[in-house]
Amino acid sequence: MKPFVKWAGGKRQILERIGNFINGSLDGRSINSITYFEPFLGGGAVLFDILPEKACVNDLNSDLINAYRVIKSKDYQQLIEELREYQIRYNNEDRDELYYNTRQLDRIPAVWNRMTNVQKAARMIFLNRTCYNGLYRVNSSGYFNTPMGRYRNPLICDEKNLSEIHDYLSSNKITILNGSYEDCIKKAKDGDIIYVDPPYDYEDDDGFTKYQMSGFTFDDFVRLKKACDAALRKGAYVIISNNATERVLRLFYDDPNYQVFSYETNKFETLRSINCKGDSRKNGYEAIFWGIPYSIPFPQANDVNKVIALTQLTEDQIKDKKYLAENVLNVSERQVAYYCAALKFFKYLNNHDEYTEELLKIKDSKEDVVKNMIEQLNNNDDYRYVVDNNIYNNTEEIAKYLIFKYKKLGKTTALRRASTIKSWVEWVIENNKKTHD
Repeated sequence: MKPFVKWAGGKRQILERIGNFINGSLDGRSINSITYFEPFLGGGAVLFDILPEKACVNDLNSDLINAYRVIKSKDYQQLIEELREYQIRYNNEDRDELYYNTRQLDRIPAVWNRMTNVQKAARMIFLNRTCYNGLYRVNSSGYFNTPMGRYRNPLICDEKNLSEIHDYLSSNKITILNGSYEDCIKKAKDGDIIYVDPPYDYEDDDGFTKYQMSGFTFDDFVRLKKACDAALRKGAYVIISNNATERVLRLFYDDPNYQVFSYETNKFETLRSINCKGDSRKNGYEAIFWGIPYSIPFPQANDVNKVIALTQLTEDQIKDKKYLAENVLNVSERQVAYYCAALKFFKYLNNHDEYTEELLKIKDSKEDVVKNMIEQLNNNDDYRYVVDNNIYNNTEEIAKYLIFKYKKLGKTTALRRASTIKSWVEWVIENNKKTHD
């Protein structure tokens, strides 16, 4: 199963990487135990890759969403018939005349208002499959204005793929919205996962953001982050992909609720597949921002030995998240974030992944590193409560305490945090036992 349309900013090149972050957010749960949210659906490459049973997807583009809804409905066979007709006509008639006559249908109210949703969906898919470079672009009046492409034999009617998409959408709990991203994001609850892929930011304005009449500005991106912040406070995970521009990176670097995977650490090259000039496509750099739900002031990594191992590395090694994942921690790149966050909890690492003076003073002695960690844990209110009340073996009781103290913490998140606290308390007890033996 694959997207039925070409779409600017499609994620097919980096599906595996995004999938890793989704799996990391599941934290051992099944994808079908949560609701997946995608407020900027576009071609749906990620949705069709992970195939959740429960999802809420959205896009502001009404033509696109109408096509999704028709494919989901019992009328999808009529859509296939309409596309077959377009395929025949494209191969037998004057292609330019067919394309431009079809493109202008929405400019003629008397015609457009009589068209069914199936006919409108077929028109949209036909234009997408035959327009220049698969580029959906509108003018100031909101009319699709991309010129015709020059294809010898484009696949206008992919019956097998459309049927598979219909079966998936119609047999699962997939809600399809056509509105603002806020309306979609605010529906997410504790433990849910949101993947956000808004139009890309370009600091030099040399990019494609004209999906809709109003476009999408950096100010819009700032407002989007606020909506994602609110979802994090409710216990949802947020994964955001975008261009690695300096201003976007700055927006997230100093926010402890997000881990940044890009730039000098995990920057990965992708070919920009949408550009007005085919020979002007250029390589760019993606950034993924992983938002972890409202967290308590306590390390979230539960393998203490791996945290200690990080303190013995060089700063260059610490900044290379791929190296840490493959050669030190033996975890996925998205899980590296938990361990770096633990170092920050102990004041061993700053927000720019640089060792602090506090660690540099004791770095050469692993014993001193461990001793300092235990001292800091003993000064932590949550650790002390769990130990003093002797509930460290009962994650349910720890979770109840966390929910009472941190009012914004959902039960699912609280149980995960409780399990981590339990692991750290057990480590301290075991370490103290070895010291006294």
